[in-house]
Amino acid sequence: MKLRRFLSGLLLVIGLGLLYLTNVGVLSFDKPYVYKLSGEFPDSNPVVAFANVNVIPMDSERVLEDQTIVVREGVIESIGSSEQVPREALIVDGRGKYLVPGLVDMHVHIQDENEMLLLIANGVTSVRNMWGNTGKMLRFGFPNQLALREQIEQGALFGPTIYTAGPVMEGSPSFHPIAEVSDTPEAARESVAWQEAQGYDFIKVYDHLSPEVYQAIVEAARENDIPVVGHVPFAVGLDGVLESGQQTIEHLTGYIDPDAVRFIIPEDQLDDHAVKTREAHIWNVVTLSEYPKSKETPEGFERLQNQPGMAYVSPFTRMFSPFLYMMAAKTHTYQGADYPERIAELNRRMVAALHEAGAGILLGTDAAQAYHIPGFAVHEELAYLVEAGLSPYEAIEAGTRNAAIAMGKFDEFGTIETGKRADLILLDANPLDDVGNIQKRVGVMLRGRWLTEEQLQSMLDGLVESYQPNLVERLFPLVLIVVAMYIFLRKSR
Repeated sequence: MKLRRFLSGLLLVIGLGLLYLTNVGVLSFDKPYVYKLSGEFPDSNPVVAFANVNVIPMDSERVLEDQTIVVREGVIESIGSSEQVPREALIVDGRGKYLVPGLVDMHVHIQDENEMLLLIANGVTSVRNMWGNTGKMLRFGFPNQLALREQIEQGALFGPTIYTAGPVMEGSPSFHPIAEVSDTPEAARESVAWQEAQGYDFIKVYDHLSPEVYQAIVEAARENDIPVVGHVPFAVGLDGVLESGQQTIEHLTGYIDPDAVRFIIPEDQLDDHAVKTREAHIWNVVTLSEYPKSKETPEGFERLQNQPGMAYVSPFTRMFSPFLYMMAAKTHTYQGADYPERIAELNRRMVAALHEAGAGILLGTDAAQAYHIPGFAVHEELAYLVEAGLSPYEAIEAGTRNAAIAMGKFDEFGTIETGKRADLILLDANPLDDVGNIQKRVGVMLRGRWLTEEQLQSMLDGLVESYQPNLVERLFPLVLIVVAMYIFLRKSR
């Protein structure tokens, strides 16, 4: 009995100590830092003029030189070479610079509000969140993405425009203990109707759905006018999904088994299936940058821990990333040390086939995976797309124009046109020459709010400072630890 009490007390002390060190959870007293930013800046600058700028509108591969773009109340009002600049406008000098639409990350998991700043600081002005938190996730303290979406729309929260899935729909055995399990067509239909009523933007399907339940989801989604996105369920297969009307396929599931590092479809039929994908009008969010980070060498692992973006993730994330990284690697049935190279080659071959066939490709990162940092991962993904055979224009198109078309939002964003949302990135160099130039930011416009690179860096610096616990936060965990130790010692006598 004394040993049991001793171990219980020890675990309590260790747990409180970890919370103290990471400054998270119930021992964190402040709202996420991004809420503070929302009070420091207006929702948008009333009028902004980008003067004498080179515009890459992303409606085709072209540059419009020496243009003046006027943004009013968050919307692009006019584009022209000789526009009269309104007297009240904030003028941004665009001479020698390039203006492109803001990027869209089509596969993220928003589980930490502060990471939305990392997205914006990297030019990501819209995201597609791929798991809507409900039930247990909310009780564990993870954010409600529907609430975040509304707060951002109202100007109460600093963040990219959010489009979000509901809770993932999964069959048995569930891939995750808190995933929603739908084992019957009736339950699936009810879940789809509930998610649509809650206001989610799409339904996400996962690996272990039966063909009957998957079909029920697709039919119910069609009746409720809500798109289906997600994985290719194992029992349904790629051909079944291509015939279903599913809007997007994530991570090349159905084409490739990343755990075994092999093609699921016959290797001599890659081109045929790529053509089928194009004919089915299904988009692929290929997330090329995700899997090559697995099974790094010790030197590579050290590189991941010290990559630039790690300075801006929370202490909690930094602490648990090695554990999550090792857990993910253990799911692979192929355990060879060359896993990163092998999976990268398979992904490149499949993307090359899709690209050659003219199938739709979208920019997405699966950010929030271990060492896959929101915002920073987008630039890795762009480089991988170019490596797989896309031109710089086509890679950027995957995260601008194509993203808007795929979501049925082309009238709202995705290109630089009058009447569209003013999500823009101003660059020092032409990204059509080198996709890496999209990192050479002068500033980012978020829904009409102009933020210079200096302002964004100041925000990032403030985020790092916010991770340092204040005096109360420093003392409160210590008091709890002392109390726990006192109780433990009393019971151990």
